[in-house]
Amino acid sequence: MLKITLHDTASEFRIRLEGKLAGLWVRELGQCWQTAASTTAGRKTVLDLREVDFVDQDGQALLCRMRQAGVKFLAATPLIRDIVTRCVTVEDRTAAPDHVSDQPGKPGSLPRTL
Repeated sequence: MLKITLHDTASEFRIRLEGKLAGLWVRELGQCWQTAASTTAGRKTVLDLREVDFVDQDGQALLCRMRQAGVKFLAATPLIRDIVTRCVTVEDRTAAPDHVSDQPGKPGSLPRTL
């Protein structure tokens, strides 16, 4: 099961996921993203993965396509950070992920953005 919540503001379009990104939910996320992409010109797109606890192979492939398209990720768990980092490594073996912080909740810090 996956819960998809969309937050649309003047500066960014955010997709928040909760649960497991697997099976039919991968296609659903892909459709949400593609539909939103047609209306987000000039704004950044952020995929909030902080509440995701599992990603299957199809989900990993979708995340990599989203990353290659310029989508920024918020990741909190080691599992999700690893999946996202592997996407970056596949995309460009010389580039390092853009880390903001991996300690959400500390004053002056944000969740890790990849």
